[in-house]
Amino acid sequence: MEAIIQVSKDGKYYVAADLITNVADQGLTREEAITNLKKGLKERYELIMDMASHSPKTVRLDIEVGKNVKTPASIC
Repeated sequence: MEAIIQVSKDGKYYVAADLITNVADQGLTREEAITNLKKGLKERYELIMDMASHSPKTVRLDIEVGKNVKTPASIC
């Protein structure tokens, strides 16, 4: 799974935000903010998948988006 994130500095903290889910986290360094965001996103998706598995109306859909979209190296 890939996430599209944006990292900005807010005072003494770096804030990493997922542009799709609007989930965000912070850290004292850029790397720490990204690590914290990864953990938060993983926990969020695990919870969603667990809740969805209990509903007979839920279907998993795999999609590919932006396969040919060029991105700046700083995003990867």
